[in-house]
Amino acid sequence: MATSFEDVRLVGPPSVDGEYVALGDSELVHLHDYARIYAVPGLYEHVVQEQLQCRSPQVAAEGFLRAVAGARLQPSSLTVLDVGAGTGLVGELLLRGGVKRMVGVDALPAARAASVRDRPGVYSDYLIGDLASGDSTLLADLRERGPGGLVSAGAFGGTHAPPAALINALALLPPGAPVALTIDERWMDASDPDGFGVAVQRLIDQRDLEVVERTRFKHRITTTGEPVFYELLVGRTAS
Repeated sequence: MATSFEDVRLVGPPSVDGEYVALGDSELVHLHDYARIYAVPGLYEHVVQEQLQCRSPQVAAEGFLRAVAGARLQPSSLTVLDVGAGTGLVGELLLRGGVKRMVGVDALPAARAASVRDRPGVYSDYLIGDLASGDSTLLADLRERGPGGLVSAGAFGGTHAPPAALINALALLPPGAPVALTIDERWMDASDPDGFGVAVQRLIDQRDLEVVERTRFKHRITTTGEPVFYELLVGRTAS
């Protein structure tokens, strides 16, 4: 198990196909090669949370707890669905905040393996599947867990999950369920008909989602130190 990351370096400026991390002198890894990065215990946290100063897990978790308080619910009463659960950072934060039962879902088996290895016991269940596909088995399995709230830190937009994943995830929740998610502001552009800005507005217009808080924040920095901004959406499913 790796205990030191002295030979891990950020590589910049970002290449045309994204940002990279050097693992020693012989291996160059794309920042979003999650299977490779998750394979090394603690490497994701070292690179993304520490070196790139990612704040989305904390922002999403705090936003979710505000949504819970705004709905006059107790965190301990909820089963919370964590979409794009990754290594379990958000789940761990919400357990500290009083949530008793977390259910994770991610498209990558490597994410569940890393979570079980590095944060055992955070999730009572951790399912693997593509929410955007509308897989009836996955959706039935998630619905069976009885989620009463939804949180997601950076899992929607870009090379991650498309709007269909958010729509399918929200449909699993009961009326009035607290919701908090962070999305890259680039994917919230209302001029993009396939983006999240249009999808979120449609959910609001159709009264499927009530947004009570929408704020811009610095999600992280790039490998060259430039800021990357996301939006935090806090709200609840329509009552």
